[in-house]
Amino acid sequence: MPRLSLAASLAVAALTLAAGLAGPAAAQEGLTVLPNDFVMNDILNQQRIEAAVKAGRGGASAKARPAPPAAGAKGVTTYRASPAVSAKARRQFVDFVSRTSGAEGGRKVADALARQDPVRSWASIVASDGLKPGDAADALAGYWILNWVMANGADNDRAQTQAVLAQVRPIIAGNPAYARLTEPQRQEFAETLMLNFLLQHAAYVDAMQRGDAAAKRRLGDAAVARFRAEMGVDLRALSLTKTGFVRR
Repeated sequence: MPRLSLAASLAVAALTLAAGLAGPAAAQEGLTVLPNDFVMNDILNQQRIEAAVKAGRGGASAKARPAPPAAGAKGVTTYRASPAVSAKARRQFVDFVSRTSGAEGGRKVADALARQDPVRSWASIVASDGLKPGDAADALAGYWILNWVMANGADNDRAQTQAVLAQVRPIIAGNPAYARLTEPQRQEFAETLMLNFLLQHAAYVDAMQRGDAAAKRRLGDAAVARFRAEMGVDLRALSLTKTGFVRR
């Protein structure tokens, strides 16, 4: 079983989302749930993704974390969190799960989110990799790496995570569609990615704990399909290195 550093602790996964939450197939394996009319392909420019991957741009170490753009800068990725925006993101996420997986699945998600702050749960899982809330680049980097881990049955370390963060930041910061997002929208985008992360992470860790190879394979295949459709990226054609994602 891979160490799965993004899983930092199986106990965290159990606390964040109950094991029963791994049941709704649509919530586990569907497309990335994004707020409002956000479209991943619009937020992330595929040419920028391809250029970053081709160059293996990144290589930031834990000691050389790239500084976020200054407040008010073009394409700023940071945000000041608002409780109202957090509540909205969670409500929309629960509504989506209820529509796609049924009322019981929606209730399970709502109960889990009410028991423990999902942003804190996400932060506790990714802290060892140097990711933090308050920055959309961190949320996207963690989400991309988790899906790569599921797709490849592999693992990551802190240096690799920081390199991906260095790749991700200019991809979104320089995108006109992303630059048009307001600060509340940046928070909504980031926290919705965190909610997707928690649900997929819980399902994958549950499959690992149960030794369910078929479920792990199904979740990995779903990750591949999700990223191919939404980002134009084949997760199984990428290697995760000290310079970030590179093509095999």
